[in-house]
Amino acid sequence: MQAVKGVGAKAPVILESAPGLLDLGTVGDGAIRSAKMVSSGIRSGSTANELYGVFGTKLVAMTTDVGNIEIGTLSTSSGQVQIARGRSHIMIVDGANGYTYDGTTFAAIADLDFPASPSHVVYLDGFFIVNDSTTDNFYISAVEDPTSWNALDFEAAAVAPDAALALAATESLLWIIGDETSQAFYNNGNPDFPYVIVLSATQEVGILAPHSIAESDDGIFYLATTPEGGRFVYQLQGTQGGIISNDEIEHYLGTVTDPAAAYGFIYKQDGKTFYILQLGATTGSNAKTGSTLVYNMKARAWETRELQDGTGWRAGGHGILGGDNIVGSRLSGQYLKLDLSIYEDAGQQLIRRRRSQVMHQSNYNLNYLAITIDVETGVGDVTTPNPILKLRYSNDAGATWSSWLEASLGATGETGRRLRYARLGSGRNRIFEIELSDPVSLTIIAAYAEVERTND
Repeated sequence: MQAVKGVGAKAPVILESAPGLLDLGTVGDGAIRSAKMVSSGIRSGSTANELYGVFGTKLVAMTTDVGNIEIGTLSTSSGQVQIARGRSHIMIVDGANGYTYDGTTFAAIADLDFPASPSHVVYLDGFFIVNDSTTDNFYISAVEDPTSWNALDFEAAAVAPDAALALAATESLLWIIGDETSQAFYNNGNPDFPYVIVLSATQEVGILAPHSIAESDDGIFYLATTPEGGRFVYQLQGTQGGIISNDEIEHYLGTVTDPAAAYGFIYKQDGKTFYILQLGATTGSNAKTGSTLVYNMKARAWETRELQDGTGWRAGGHGILGGDNIVGSRLSGQYLKLDLSIYEDAGQQLIRRRRSQVMHQSNYNLNYLAITIDVETGVGDVTTPNPILKLRYSNDAGATWSSWLEASLGATGETGRRLRYARLGSGRNRIFEIELSDPVSLTIIAAYAEVERTND
């Protein structure tokens, strides 16, 4: 379930279904490695923009007309890669090497002046810009030519002695982000080296997971830290920044065993923008081998997405092809379409679930007379004539649960139905959870509890 701001509605947000995943086939020779895929019509003979991503060792062009085309082979087979698109080239870095594609030829960058440890690449103002992740230096290519580099065309992000771990570009600013600072540069047109620092934009917030960085017109997002420590999600907009994670999310981030390996991407759908943060294993009472956090920028709300086995969401990278949101699987060379009109996860049942905050009143015992859920009804169809929304509750923070209670969402046209769950017992610190597994639309508008305090 994803939160959406309710304009003129009964509640500040409404909850809508997350998109389903439609299996489109397999590409490459392994799982997606490029969290951001790029669209380009650069390939000789292409008739429309094609989608470029790295699956396993292969750079693949996914097309709408001639199938999928393997463009070239990288010398590495694991780890995240970054891709940038220019006017005449596509460039890739994998932490050890750089690669270029000009629509005809794919090749590793042979220029001896190319930096040794490039983990990130962006395209800005006609330059391909890369970092050297072991130093605080960043380098620019020749204009529109990522095959040509000059060892003197570099600058140091020298406000603090931290390495240049990640790059991002938005609103004509180039951001160099280390483990302690975030520094912005702008192009002043100097022919010797065009980028100079914006001192007023420098912030003492670093990046904990270099590949968690993702950018859009909503800003730059990443899993961050400070010289004093901490784990939180940070958003840069213009020359300002702010923390967007809440206490609950930051507590969860504290359970991630290898936060530096997290990676992220952004996608837009149905007028909303989402930042996806793929995390590894977690420890504690809710330990998992992997997990996914999602930030809904419009609603300013967090959610989780996962597979039925409790591990993280399948999507490991995103791009646009033919106007559709396409994602690559983090598990295999599978690529998929994000679709709000389907209710399956690449052939698996799609389960929508939402859990409430703890309900309490100064630790008094409360009798729960009823819960009423204001929901879009009449969503049943021929294949699912009587979809069921289930509700259960826990009085011990989710350690144990009641049995499921059921209410029908109603068949098509049955829009006057109310979902009311009665005689719910009592408790001091209660959590409610709802679940829908039937393949129909679900929109939650509001929920109301009828509660009375006892005199225990």
